[in-house]
Amino acid sequence: MKKLILFLSLMTLCICAASAQIYKWTDAQGNVHFSDVPHDGAEKVKINESQTFSPPKPINGNNSTLGTKDQTSNKPRSYTKVVISQPQNEATVRNNNGYLVVAVELEPDLTPGDNLQLLFDGAPIGEPQPNLSFQLNGIYRGEHTIAVQVLDPSGQVLNTSDSVTFFMHRARVGMGGGGTKS
Repeated sequence: MKKLILFLSLMTLCICAASAQIYKWTDAQGNVHFSDVPHDGAEKVKINESQTFSPPKPINGNNSTLGTKDQTSNKPRSYTKVVISQPQNEATVRNNNGYLVVAVELEPDLTPGDNLQLLFDGAPIGEPQPNLSFQLNGIYRGEHTIAVQVLDPSGQVLNTSDSVTFFMHRARVGMGGGGTKS
């Protein structure tokens, strides 16, 4: 019972505070003051309603279009373009940490649920992902090939890019020129 009385008291205070009038006045030094108590020369401040948002109603209120969309999504999707745009084929990548960014271009855009799998020297590396770029670290020096597969939600390969060959160049300690050892 005490909790109910406390709750009702708090609700009454909230309602009173929400409906309180605000007054504004300027003192002799030119300072502007606001208060809930009127002073000489104070004017009422008009408080606008708080901003609200109502989401727009769907254009088509029935759910029949969702069913047809799901049915068409079961058809095999085809990607007309699956290309590795970075690095370019036969490129030399100079990075002492063996860092490489692989960028992929797709047409049409990746369908929700589909993922990309990076193949590094013929083997899958990392988990399939919906991102169009991959970041690799610690790549050993030498020649490597990469390709990208587009996978559907069940993991089936929908399309594969052409392989790109690149050469990782990492400087070695002691390869500097000119100095002599004593």
